[in-house]
Amino acid sequence: MPSPFSPSTSSPGTGIVKLALRPPDQPVFEILSFSYPLKLVVSAPHNFPYSSSNSVASITNPLHPSYVPLLFLLTYGGGLVSGDQIYLSILLEPTTRLTIASQGSTKIFKPSLPQDGSCSAQPPLLTRQDIRVEIAARAALWLGPDPCQPFALSRYAQTQIFEVDIKGGGSLGLVDWVSEGRSARGERWEFEGWRGRNEVWDVSSSTNDENGKEKRGTIKRLVLRDNLILSAPGLPSRVDDLGIFGTIILIGPLLSSLATFFTNEFKALPRIGARDWNAHNDSNPAVQSSERAPTELERREEWRKQRQEREKKDGVLWTVANVRGAVIVKFGAREVEGAKVWFREMMRQEGTVEREFGSGALTSVR
Repeated sequence: MPSPFSPSTSSPGTGIVKLALRPPDQPVFEILSFSYPLKLVVSAPHNFPYSSSNSVASITNPLHPSYVPLLFLLTYGGGLVSGDQIYLSILLEPTTRLTIASQGSTKIFKPSLPQDGSCSAQPPLLTRQDIRVEIAARAALWLGPDPCQPFALSRYAQTQIFEVDIKGGGSLGLVDWVSEGRSARGERWEFEGWRGRNEVWDVSSSTNDENGKEKRGTIKRLVLRDNLILSAPGLPSRVDDLGIFGTIILIGPLLSSLATFFTNEFKALPRIGARDWNAHNDSNPAVQSSERAPTELERREEWRKQRQEREKKDGVLWTVANVRGAVIVKFGAREVEGAKVWFREMMRQEGTVEREFGSGALTSVR
């Protein structure tokens, strides 16, 4: 008996998201489609008042959405089977804002053995995920999934390309991290290979020529290309006892405060051979007085001291670089939990992400 439904025209693992703003200020998913093994679920949005003068968007974006949708990027079974292919396209129209998260680590399952139990000489099938995002003027995206967890013998490749109208006020926040595998089962970087590439392009609608006159048309300029290649054999001996690597990319006016915060905190890290000018002088009675309430600066210094002690305990290492206006943070830790604690403390101390994208943006570190 023939099926009464028309045949599907979408390819397996394909997803399309298009977010627009409808009058007066309502975000609407004009397109939200996906096919197995990809699944997209819209959750409770983040509502926020813009009457507060502390809101960055109220200053940089007078036309703003009334809320920020929260979209969960999921896969059936909590991971990708060997050979799965994911292709996701996202378009954020002007003035829209979107938060994307996951509900757990993206597991990259190892390939199944032949039914006869023999070991195949062929390498495991490559599992891959490609995400392409267009962020228009005054739009913003926070992409903060849980860490990727590749199982032993798996092969995975990931490409994420972002086209952002930076001159028009577009903003991007990205967290991309990968763990050593199933540490509870003794796995330590035992996958066949893991490759990740992040590209950010500045796509502006106009520019100036040599004479300073404005030229119309779309100009596409590469801002950064970040590659991470992890491959066996001998990988565990080359990672210096780290169990997770991660990258944070911050671009645009909405996240400029967070980018500055990371830069300043990195500058405040103790250097080898440097004197600790922040150490308290025990002989100063004014410092030791319990009657005086600590100032904001003293509270910040105390928080910084405690955070740096935790970083040392958890083996957290991190650095910051500024590339053509984009701030990149590279970090690693001995265990996944140590990296999550560090990331959560940094995000909540500064506050921009939860304020402008909602608590769902930090689902991965709750």
